[in-house]
Amino acid sequence: MLEFWFNSDTSRTQKFLILIVTLLIALGLYRYHPLPLDLILMFAGTGVIFLICRYLKQHFAQRNPTGPLYRLLTWIPIALLLTLLFMKTLNNLMGWGIQGIAFMALAVFIFSPQFLFKSNAIMPPKDH
Repeated sequence: MLEFWFNSDTSRTQKFLILIVTLLIALGLYRYHPLPLDLILMFAGTGVIFLICRYLKQHFAQRNPTGPLYRLLTWIPIALLLTLLFMKTLNNLMGWGIQGIAFMALAVFIFSPQFLFKSNAIMPPKDH
């Protein structure tokens, strides 16, 4: 989920274009059929939980990618997203579901901006 944002092989231009397209989709769907504010915050919170789980996977569970902690941290954001989609947006799954996923992606993009502006070039150490 959204691993392209953290991939150093993806250019800044591609990341910025994906950010703009996601923002336009979210705003366009919001103007057409607004998602309630509490659901927007739930989907944004799911994006933040995705970032937390990703950080924990990288720093605490990377040595054992087949272990239960790694699997748990992988499935928590997916389970939250599916729960929101099928419990809160079932009557308007297409409009609100797509809009909610867009708001979740925007939360991931907004709360991890260093990956948009991070330089792929290796900088030489500075002399003192």
